[in-house]
Amino acid sequence: MAEPSNIIMTEEPTPVAPARSCGSCSLCCKLLVIDELAKPPDTWCPHCKPGRGGCSIYADRPPSCRLFRCGWLDSKGGVGDEWYPARSKMVLFNLPGPGFQVIVDPAFPLAWRSEPYYSQLGAAARRSPVEIRIGFRGFVLNSDGTEREGRTAPDWDRDFPKPQD
Repeated sequence: MAEPSNIIMTEEPTPVAPARSCGSCSLCCKLLVIDELAKPPDTWCPHCKPGRGGCSIYADRPPSCRLFRCGWLDSKGGVGDEWYPARSKMVLFNLPGPGFQVIVDPAFPLAWRSEPYYSQLGAAARRSPVEIRIGFRGFVLNSDGTEREGRTAPDWDRDFPKPQD
């Protein structure tokens, strides 16, 4: 089975930041590809019950879900409470090597451009790569403050139909 390509898998779970938990948030269950369940991006997982207890197969969830580390929960992420995914409408995770990716809920496509997020993303881009995905659109924030737009990498969405333009 292919490794899920739009989430970061880790050998060992990273500790959750003190006093943070998913709570009522299940946004990762909507935005991420879950190969084991043939779940495309930006659709609710059939096992997720948003606002009604979250994952109905939590104890038996697939490895992609088990090993995903939300950047807001991750104790190494260092992001503020404003990045709580249910509030920000974005899920963060670290890229292999430096940088991180932001997956924006397509129902709120401009969330990343609102404050305080946009200025924080710009500051982060000056230090390391920042990739943003909104549906099948992708952006890279460059260290000089410019943006590059394009379709997202072809590998993460390889098994899913593209929307009609």
